[in-house]
Amino acid sequence: MTTTQQVIADKIQEVAFTKVGLNDELFKSGILSSIIVIDLATSLEEEFNIQIPFNEISIENFSTVELIDNFIKTKQ
Repeated sequence: MTTTQQVIADKIQEVAFTKVGLNDELFKSGILSSIIVIDLATSLEEEFNIQIPFNEISIENFSTVELIDNFIKTKQ
């Protein structure tokens, strides 16, 4: 994992209390729920100094650590 991906995985562990791998399916496995993903997005906004519009908090952008990493890169 890259440094950014590790930070994302650590943030997921903070909000969901579960360790995750790079390509773990976060919604299908039940690690992320609609409520937890909002907490995660808020935490990522603070960590990376970005803005995440509510309508972009979606399964397409947040289903794996790798996809979250790619999404964050588009916001920086």
